Amino acid sequence: MMVSPPLPQPRLFKATGARFNPQVEWVEVQVKSVINHVKGMPFEWSINPYRGCEHACPFCLSPETPILMADGSHQPIHSIRPGDFIYGSEVSGAYRRYVKTQVLARWESEKPAYLIALEDGTQLLASGDHRFLTERGWKYVTGSEQGRSRRPFLTVNNKLMGVGSFARTFPKSSDSDYRLGYLAGIIRGDGLLKAYKYDRPGRRHGHIYQFRLALTDIEALDRTASYLSEFDVPTFRFTFYEGNGRT
Repeated sequence: MMVSPPLPQPRLFKATGARFNPQVEWVEVQVKSVINHVKGMPFEWSINPYRGCEHACPFCLSPETPILMADGSHQPIHSIRPGDFIYGSEVSGAYRRYVKTQVLARWESEKPAYLIALEDGTQLLASGDHRFLTERGWKYVTGSEQGRSRRPFLTVNNKLMGVGSFARTFPKSSDSDYRLGYLAGIIRGDGLLKAYKYDRPGRRHGHIYQFRLALTDIEALDRTASYLSEFDVPTFRFTFYEGNGRT
């Protein structure tokens, strides 16, 4: 006696985002093969010609390619899992801005790889169909100026847009040198250091030294206060300016 596995149940959902037509209803079926028998739909069979997002992305990078995470660190792409947050970009008006985005899916593929060598010494391994953002828009790794393979492709005159190369080693926040470097950078860059001197009857002098750090980034304020407390420097917090919701 043979028992057939249960047919996968489809899930209907509305895809959101500027790339999707809001009038189109998507059907998601959890399957493991290209042709699958489904139930509950007007059709009996589902053909899945690709894995991954609904755009059938052909992009492929070397497993060791570093990816900028939402916390500012970087991790090799092979270690990233669904649910992680990374930095991407989106067009906002006339500008392209960095935005935090969540990883929704992960899959592996094997393709011929090409070496992309940049002027600053950075080397990337990617498939020929992978696209990079340049100063002249998105371009594939390989292509031609005519024929069936005609498409925008990288040349020696292109400049890749992004944050640039990463440091080879990311310092740990538990290191004292890292904490001192962080404090030096944020105090010199965004802090206000000031000294006051006035006469105080009965005392030799009235010197007061003040440090103030005004930021909208709460995480940076918390980290600065934490690091200063480890060096026995107390701090207190107050609201310097109430925002108007536009900044």
